[in-house]
Amino acid sequence: MAQHPIFAKQAQKAKGFCAALLAVTGLVATTHAALAAPRHASATPPAPTAPSFTAEQADHGAQLYAGTCAMCHGAALEGAHDMPPLRGLFVARWANTPLNKLYAYITHAMPLMAPGTLPPQDNIDVMAFLLRENGTEPGHTPLPADENRLAQMVFPAPNALPPVKAAQPGKAPRTR
Repeated sequence: MAQHPIFAKQAQKAKGFCAALLAVTGLVATTHAALAAPRHASATPPAPTAPSFTAEQADHGAQLYAGTCAMCHGAALEGAHDMPPLRGLFVARWANTPLNKLYAYITHAMPLMAPGTLPPQDNIDVMAFLLRENGTEPGHTPLPADENRLAQMVFPAPNALPPVKAAQPGKAPRTR
């Protein structure tokens, strides 16, 4: 039985549409399978490392903190004027977070009254100071002002920090 020419054209269009739909579905399924497949070991990002900074960076960061940050966050990082402390919950909040995220936050949001005004190295030195004051010991390798390298370092978790040092006679213990 012969089809009317109008119906034949519609049937041909429907076949073409179905073929295109099947091709797109196959492409989507293949792409999804490729994206869901496990990546090779060589594509695995390196394990995060503990941050390293020098005592000089932390000392310079302490000077910057005293002149720029202490008015809001307190001289002893205790928080002031409804601004958060940079101890305790600060450490819990940033623990195991890549340092590039903290660096970006400090760079773009601090100091509160003039965000983004500190040079990159000053922001790094303030981070070194915060790390030291929250229990990370300085080392021999400077903390880099390179966001890609900072992304491979994480803020130490409280249980990863060394124990608080006992007080020496006549001195207060160093707190976190």
